[in-house]
Amino acid sequence: MEKPEEPSCKKRLRQTSLEDCFSFGVKRQKSIQEQVEASILEDIERGSMSTHPPGESIEQRKRREKVAEAAERRRESQSPYSTPPHDNPSSPEGEVPTITSTDKSLKNTASKDATNKPSTSAAGNSSRDMKTAGNGSRDVESVFAYLEEDGDVSGEASTSTSRSYPSNRTRSRIGESSPSTSSKRDDPETSSSRRTNLAADALGDAEDEEAVAMGDVSPTQEYDASLPLFSDSEPQSSQDDEVTINKDVTRIEWRGVDPSELNRAPACCRPLPQLQPSHEHTVLFRPHVRSGTPPRPYPDAYRDTWDANHVRMPCSEENLYPVDDKNGQKKVQSRWELIESTLQNPIKNSWDLEEAILTYNARYCSKWNFAGLHHFFTEEIDRKESRHFFDQLLPKMVQMALMLPKVCTQAIPLLRRQESHTITLTQLQIACLLANAFFCTFPRRNAQQKKSEYSRFPDINFNRLFEGSTKKSSTNVRKAEKMRCIINYFRRVALKAPSGTVSFTRRAVTALPSWDKSNKTLTKFHGNVYGTIEDQGEGMLQLDFANMYIGGGVLGHGLVQEEIRFMICPELIVSRLFTEVLDANECLLMKGAERFSDYTGYASTFRWNGDYKDVIPRDAWGRKETEILAIDALVFRRLEDQFKPQSLKRELNKAFCGFYGDGTPAVNLPAVATGNWGCGAFGGDARLKGLLQMMVAAECQRDLAYFTFGDQRLCYELHKMNEFLVSQGVSVGDLWLVLQRYREEVLQRKAKKSFTNLYTYIYQVYNDFESSTDEEEEEGAGLTGREADDDDASLSPDYKVDTP
Repeated sequence: MEKPEEPSCKKRLRQTSLEDCFSFGVKRQKSIQEQVEASILEDIERGSMSTHPPGESIEQRKRREKVAEAAERRRESQSPYSTPPHDNPSSPEGEVPTITSTDKSLKNTASKDATNKPSTSAAGNSSRDMKTAGNGSRDVESVFAYLEEDGDVSGEASTSTSRSYPSNRTRSRIGESSPSTSSKRDDPETSSSRRTNLAADALGDAEDEEAVAMGDVSPTQEYDASLPLFSDSEPQSSQDDEVTINKDVTRIEWRGVDPSELNRAPACCRPLPQLQPSHEHTVLFRPHVRSGTPPRPYPDAYRDTWDANHVRMPCSEENLYPVDDKNGQKKVQSRWELIESTLQNPIKNSWDLEEAILTYNARYCSKWNFAGLHHFFTEEIDRKESRHFFDQLLPKMVQMALMLPKVCTQAIPLLRRQESHTITLTQLQIACLLANAFFCTFPRRNAQQKKSEYSRFPDINFNRLFEGSTKKSSTNVRKAEKMRCIINYFRRVALKAPSGTVSFTRRAVTALPSWDKSNKTLTKFHGNVYGTIEDQGEGMLQLDFANMYIGGGVLGHGLVQEEIRFMICPELIVSRLFTEVLDANECLLMKGAERFSDYTGYASTFRWNGDYKDVIPRDAWGRKETEILAIDALVFRRLEDQFKPQSLKRELNKAFCGFYGDGTPAVNLPAVATGNWGCGAFGGDARLKGLLQMMVAAECQRDLAYFTFGDQRLCYELHKMNEFLVSQGVSVGDLWLVLQRYREEVLQRKAKKSFTNLYTYIYQVYNDFESSTDEEEEEGAGLTGREADDDDASLSPDYKVDTP
């Protein structure tokens, strides 16, 4: 049997250093607390604690008294612990502890590092630790506090600690003291006042440690189980709580240009022309947008179109369905009439909902499973909350779905491949369409065989969202969090009809650049470590790291960047209804989608984190100033495959389709908010993808904001590379040639010599060239004859190689 390998000297030294630092911190904390308690006991014996120190607040006095009581108990019991045990017994197992104001303040100071949200690709965030009660639901006692208060979320109910929404953007870290506390500690005071402040600080640290130890506060806990999901009143937003931020001055959050220097909409944009339908723009409402009022649909009465170029609407007269008559004979009936009669019957639980959906989807009775739906309403939420959904919200969703022929009065054209076209809908129309998707009413969208009519389109009916496992699995957990986002969206639109509009533009670009001949130089670069595309990228062109089938696994198991964005902005899901699979020279632009939910985590740790109030302004067409660009990347399994000329051109051209300003002056183009596009599950190299996006941004004359989702090293390397290339005056064409040379000289010969990473190679190439220019001309310095003869040649060497 082989002996286990001994850890390296460097690793042992690092472990020893960490252990020494930890033990030193524990000893120092214990020493400070012992000194505090000793001083307090001395004051008690002298009787000096009977009077309040000057300038002492009520909170400080309470803390001082607690410390005094704890010190007295420790002296009497001669306890070896630095903090004596409490007199009151701990909560019995399974009992949900009451959340006090102190507990809430500790929750709000959870580590910000643990709450970084990849807006868009990177390693996932930490998962939450939840207390369960009864049938495995969340904190039932606090979740249903709002039901006992007549559903009033405003007013005095908003002050209840069991109803609060923690803000993801304003969390501070455990153990960080506020500036006011620090200043008080440094001010010259009397001896007793200093002892009081020190005692309060020591007690605060002890309470934090005790809370973490007992599980009340966890640096990885991000979900507050008290968030009310079902309520008839206006929900409180997760941004409403104001929590102070004490930033670590040593932590670098961004590099490059200041974010205020980047172009953002609407400040940089030109005025919009008047909204008018055209051959290239379908507008499904009368173009007279008034704030606060949903636009009227156009035309006034439903106009049916049943063909291969339009969405086959559930309410169409051509939508027929075979049923059995009283004599057992087959006959054809209007499927919409069947849908209406079925959904208007009472639906009291998830089994009734399953039966209703299968009534007009009978051929899928043995193929569809609703285990995820049943799990959500029986295991994830309490019976009381489930009853509230089926009694209050579901009837409104049914009403919304059956309003379809009155709200969407014309069939929606399909966004076909290689056809540039725009569709603009109202938010109310989107809500009706999504309600029909929830009840799985869209015809011919369930068959996904190669020869089926919609095989090149994503699925739109929610039957895959309802699927799950009969056993406890991560699939059920993911689907449950998605259900919370979807239900929160319907609750909001049922509470108040949305009045805005949303545009979806499919763009096919045929005039693509010659990348090896481009002389454009790199533009401004901002690298952000801890921000997210949807938050810090406000007003920019925000990337959706898309699947070629738009939305990816949003209705299935997937929960990465694209799926998360579609869950917090459910109006994006409607794009799956009419968008055919994207080609290599196509993209989808979506402008105006409103955000309805907040979240924490990523992939398996994703958690719905309450309602979100989107305060982004609207443009003249009634759209939110949020523009999302969906572009899909190639899937790679080997690093060298990414450097093949055809692969590089494909990724550059794909990004160009979205970044392209279509004749708009550069000064009016918002910056691009992006990140690790095509990395992660797609296998792309983040440093290469970052460089390619810099090249495309330069070609389109857009600034670039790159979000690395917590990867400080990547942010540093991207910024330094951008800075270096700008200082060297390197053009896009030069970079293309260097990438080709890197493939030939490094990747194809790496078995014969040591491997060099891409950025190191680029530094070496241009540093070697700079050194060569200092030598005499007759030595050549490695320059080709073409470069020596051409007076107008670029300062960069010509690295053009023969490529297939």
